[in-house]
Amino acid sequence: MPRIRVSETLPFSPRQIYDLVVAVDQYPQFLPWCVKSRIWDQQPNQFMAELTVSFKGIRESFQTLDIVVPEKKIEINLKSGPFQYLVSTWLFSGDTSATKVDFFIDFKFNNRMKEMIMGPVFSQVSKQMISAFRKRALELYGRGGPHAQA
Repeated sequence: MPRIRVSETLPFSPRQIYDLVVAVDQYPQFLPWCVKSRIWDQQPNQFMAELTVSFKGIRESFQTLDIVVPEKKIEINLKSGPFQYLVSTWLFSGDTSATKVDFFIDFKFNNRMKEMIMGPVFSQVSKQMISAFRKRALELYGRGGPHAQA
């Protein structure tokens, strides 16, 4: 039952970081464990997302309902997949020069074998999420941070 919390301040605006996190369909371009993703049923404050992940030769897909408060918060709730439960939250606070990002995830796989094989890898990947988004922000926005709008 991993409960992972990671906080970091990034030299980008809340809008820039929020935009990266909600662009679920772009995840395969920069998250190596994510091999496929899509968004559907987009509404003003929520959307459905599906991720297909691959670890150690095991491929799994899961669907979430993502509830958003633009530039402030993203709540991710499991709808279906290989988890008994999965909840995650992204919080963004700051100004145009920097954003404090708080990431929380709590999950448990729905079967003991998956928990043993995938649990440690999924935990490690979860701990590296903010780093992956920092790297993506640098690729898209450059070192100029908020002054280099996408």
